[in-house]
Amino acid sequence: MIIDELVGFSNLYGSNEELVLAGGGNTSAKDGDVMYIKGSGTRLSDITAEGFVKMSRSKIAEIFTKTYPDNDKEREALSLKDLMAAKLPGQENKRPSVETTLHSLFPQKFVLHLHPSLINGVTCSENGKKASEDLFGDDVLWIDPCKPGYTLAKICYDTLREYKNSKGRDADIVLLANHGIFVADDTVEGLGDKLYSVMSKIRGEVTEEPDLSVGEFDGDKAQEIFNEISEVFGEDSVVTYEPSVLSLKYSKDKESVKEIYFPFNPDQVVYCKPYPVYIENKEEIKNLVEEYKEKNGFLPKILLVKDCGVYGVDYSQKGSETAVALFNDAMKIAVFAKNFGGAKPMSDDLTDFIVNWEAESYRSKQ
Repeated sequence: MIIDELVGFSNLYGSNEELVLAGGGNTSAKDGDVMYIKGSGTRLSDITAEGFVKMSRSKIAEIFTKTYPDNDKEREALSLKDLMAAKLPGQENKRPSVETTLHSLFPQKFVLHLHPSLINGVTCSENGKKASEDLFGDDVLWIDPCKPGYTLAKICYDTLREYKNSKGRDADIVLLANHGIFVADDTVEGLGDKLYSVMSKIRGEVTEEPDLSVGEFDGDKAQEIFNEISEVFGEDSVVTYEPSVLSLKYSKDKESVKEIYFPFNPDQVVYCKPYPVYIENKEEIKNLVEEYKEKNGFLPKILLVKDCGVYGVDYSQKGSETAVALFNDAMKIAVFAKNFGGAKPMSDDLTDFIVNWEAESYRSKQ
């Protein structure tokens, strides 16, 4: 059955941390007018048939015939309402992935959307578009940075139609700048072939690999910092500490932090907040955390500490570990991007949009 195939490849790719972290990525399958799409907030690694939402493709298609307001909040609210109306009977208590409309645009039976750090070394780089053209020609479609949700879906709708009209075929691999990759095929095997072909070609251009092994750090200072962070955030907080070679490199000084200060993709914003706090000594932790909260309206989840590395803070073990995992991913992207002209983070406008986007807020709470 098609749902069994969908669950199978979702679990397969979702269990590979080089491809998927936390609740990132999504998958879908089409059967006539029905599309099965990953539910928002679920994890590919352990999703079951119940984790997918059954949608009407014809009703989703109607979304692209409508005109929505220019105001971000109004546009997203109305398009989300129409998307929810496309759910089939029996799916009322489920919420489809934020990227459901993008999946619907591909005529192929299966669609796989992931955010591997290797691929995002291209999509989050200064020369990403040129690198894509040089490596893949017109076999891969490139989408410039844009707001997610309806805006991204509409741009992809227009671009995919233009591609088919000019090339005489449907696009089956799409790279989204500062986001990730979409792969579409009528077979599960075809998805894997295309994904790993893209990754293999990118890997062939990489001359520097990220090092997340344990580096040389100041153990006494690291413990003092750990204790101070726990006290500042409160007894209910959970702190995860990793003194990797990479985090020690990027926390060496204020200049080094600039390379990974701004977020590269939406998942980084959702799971570890958009900006880290840089700490040189424990005496400044309390004031810097308070300043961060006053400026941004929320507490930081990542603290980079000179001579110590990275600390993730949340009010659950899962949240703390996930924050560090996503920040590790950001550092890996920065290293891979060096092979393609250097890292290019998201714009401030795009970051602010995601911070305040209801759809991502919902996903992060699941």
